[in-house]
Amino acid sequence: MKRNILLLIIFAIASLLIILRFIITYPNYTPVWKGREVAFKYGCFNCHGFEGQGNIENPGYRYRQIPSWQGETAMMFILSEDELKEWILYGKPKRLQNLELGGVIKMPAYEKIISEKELSDLISYLKAVMGLIKIDNDSAKIGYEIAKKSGCFGCHGPYGMGGMPNKGSFKGYIPGWDGKDFKDLVRDENELKEWISDGKIKRFEKNPIADRFLKKQIVKMPAYKSILSEDEINYLISYIKWLRKENF
Repeated sequence: MKRNILLLIIFAIASLLIILRFIITYPNYTPVWKGREVAFKYGCFNCHGFEGQGNIENPGYRYRQIPSWQGETAMMFILSEDELKEWILYGKPKRLQNLELGGVIKMPAYEKIISEKELSDLISYLKAVMGLIKIDNDSAKIGYEIAKKSGCFGCHGPYGMGGMPNKGSFKGYIPGWDGKDFKDLVRDENELKEWISDGKIKRFEKNPIADRFLKKQIVKMPAYKSILSEDEINYLISYIKWLRKENF
């Protein structure tokens, strides 16, 4: 009898630990990350290239190649967020309904396929990839440019709003700066400076579990202390604060 009770207790504790681990490691994907998944699900990259980089030929098309989502090309076809939504839902915005672009590859209409939540996430992703998010703070603008030239967005995603997969990391991806994971990784501005300067923080080095994941993950955070000046790091922090719409 006692043995059965002991086994039940052990089983209950083990089950609780499994549930607790699941809760702790449950991914908190940002809208931009989710939007990228929606783009993949619905075949957007088939025609526009991964991350909308373009270079896909379209015989008979007025502009030869299917428009990329990046640079001036996107601005030729999209004047507002409403038009972006119209492209997705109807295959062409109302403004261009009478314009014949030609081409054997046509933009599909997703109105009857995509859900409201998927549409919202996809638009969040497209706005980030297309550079449609306007930064209304001078220090944040400088910080954005520093992040761009330093390769930050390659791992943390466009605008830093949703990172890429990272095998061996705690949750399996590189966190976005605007996501819920950020507060677990960065408690204050000093820790953020540590991450940028050293590629790690002392608090995690002292934690055996956190330190294990930091060493195990394939993509590791670079140390920028010999690359960025103190002023540049401060500008970068200003951008991250602006992106999160909060101070630490």
